[in-house]
Parts: sequence; C-alpha cells; structure tokens
Amino acid sequence: MCRLLLVTVAFAAVIVSAVPGCSAQDVSIPALPGTAQVYRELLAFSTDGRFLREIVPVSSATGTEQLWHARAITYVAATGKVRHVWNLQPDTWCFSATTDGRIAVISADRNRKEGRAHTFLFDTEKGRTEDIPSSWFDADERDPYAAISGDGLLVSAFTESGPGDGPLVVSVYNWRTKRLVAKQATGYPAGGYPSGGVTVDGKIEFSNNRVGSDVVDPKTGRSLVSAGPSSLRSPDGAWVVDFPNLLFGDPPREIVIKNGRNGEVTGKLDLQITDAEENWVWRGAFCGTSGRFIAATNDTVQAFAIPSGKKIADIPSTTWQDTEAMKTEPAVAVACSPNGKRVAIRSGARLTLHDLN
Repeated sequence: MCRLLLVTVAFAAVIVSAVPGCSAQDVSIPALPGTAQVYRELLAFSTDGRFLREIVPVSSATGTEQLWHARAITYVAATGKVRHVWNLQPDTWCFSATTDGRIAVISADRNRKEGRAHTFLFDTEKGRTEDIPSSWFDADERDPYAAISGDGLLVSAFTESGPGDGPLVVSVYNWRTKRLVAKQATGYPAGGYPSGGVTVDGKIEFSNNRVGSDVVDPKTGRSLVSAGPSSLRSPDGAWVVDFPNLLFGDPPREIVIKNGRNGEVTGKLDLQITDAEENWVWRGAFCGTSGRFIAATNDTVQAFAIPSGKKIADIPSTTWQDTEAMKTEPAVAVACSPNGKRVAIRSGARLTLHDLN
C-alpha cells in the first residue's frame, strides 16, 4: 500500500512576533505544489502537544483537469518546523481522524463511473496504510464511508440498506480484532445527504447536512443528544458545542453548549453574532478535556471555558489572518492542544501558533 504515497520533506522558517495576552509564532511554510482547501482541512495536536498535524485537500491542475489529493503534514509545535510531508495519490480524501491526527480514514477513487472507491487507514507518522475490509460495506456500495474513534480503537462502516425509506446502518468494529462490536440503524431522512459513523468517544452518530446529527447509544440505540450539522463533540463525549446552521432555516444567533450524554442545554458561548457574521462559516476545536474550547470565523478566533461558555481569550486577527486568502476562501481551521495552552490557526497560506495564558 505504500505505493500510494509520494513523499516530500520540507523545513519551515519561523518568525516570532509579540501579541498582547499571548505569544504567537507566525510560521512561513515553503511553497508546495497545488492549492490547499482550508474549509475541509483537519488540524490536531499530538497527545503530548509536541507535534501539530495537518491533513488537507490539495488541488493540482493537469492540463484542463483539476485533480485533488490528500496531503498530511507534521510540524514541531515548539518551533513550527516541518517534520515531514506525505502527498497521497490523486483523488484521495480524508473522512475522519483520531483526536491526535495520527491515524486518518482516507477514501480513494470516489465518484468514478466504473469501479468502486476503497477506504484505508493512513498513519501520518510512519506513512503506512491499511485497507478497511470491503466486506464491512454493502456489495453494491460504490462510495463507502468510514470513520474512526478518537482513540483509534474503533472503526465504523456506513451503508444505506433496504428499501427507499431506509434503513441507514452504522456498524462499528474493533480495529485490532476486526470483530463487530455494535450496529444500529435509522430511517431514511426526507431530504439532504445522510451519513453516519462512530463518534470521537465511541458512540454512534447518524448525521444529515440539513437537519444535523443524532448521537445514539451503540448498544441500545437510545438517543443521547441531537445537534446541528456543524456541532462538535468533546473527546470524552461530555459536551457538545452546537454552532448555528445558517444554510437551512432561521436559527438563533447563538452557539449553544449541551450535555453530550443527555442533550440538556447548559449554556452558550459568551459572544454576540452580528449581522455580518451571520453568514460566516464557524469552526471550532475542543482543547482535549481541559475545559477549554476554540471558536473561529474568518476574522475572529476566541477561547472559551466549558461548560460556562465564558470568554477567556481573543486572538487578534492581525496575528493570524491571511487577508488575501479571505477574498477567495473565507475559511479558517483551528486546533487546540490537549492541555488548553496552545492554539494553531490556519488562514490561507498562513499558519500561526499561539500560547494561551
């Protein structure tokens, strides 16, 4: 499977600048071929906080055809130096990853007129791949979807089985033994695009790009919490931060905090969503189980305490924003170290690392 990979190794120069309330390292990365799609990228710190991992779709124009592939980069968090870069084969996409970004679920050769896409796990540290068994999916499923739990112990397979009205099925397997450990089903939604998989904390989630997600107990199927399509679940499943769904309906202008085990609303983030921010894409990241959370839009990155929702830091946009990139792709990716002391922000070609007090 290593034949799937093209390996590039690069090193980054570091420029250090002072920021009130925090220290920031503005990391300038040597130009790599292609254009990264920040909206769909993943940023994550390693468990010990020593490394920052980035998995991002990259496009490269070949004649009149634009080809996408997944790129995985590992940085040394203390300096911003690039440790290694892995460029996967064309037409590869990242579906899911462990909390530390070490193991990613990759899909290759999707949406082809002939043949079947295949999914595999990719180790971003060693560059190794391991196929997800095709028998975990329906035989006629041409574009299978899989996900991985935050600790990497569980891998799920999603299928659309049965008649036109469902059911949708999520099967969860122990990755080491390849044995089925849980399986739940739900009916087919009235609209939108459905999917499902294992959550970061090992529960089962059925999701829809319009109505959001429903997290259920993997053994009983009992509903635990429902949230919007842009919601985020903490690594231990204790909390859910529910961003407003701005594409469908007329949601309230607030970011709600919910108990991840019973769905009870416990509060909201201490911020006011203005008219200008109403149509922005909100991104976020839990700082492990430290009780901190990062919320970001195209020109604001703020840190909050969980579950109180109290704002504890505001990182000025001048320290991290790529103003030119905002004109074409107004998206930001963020990550937070498990101890809540370090924040990474990707804006266009600019990647910055910040210390939180």
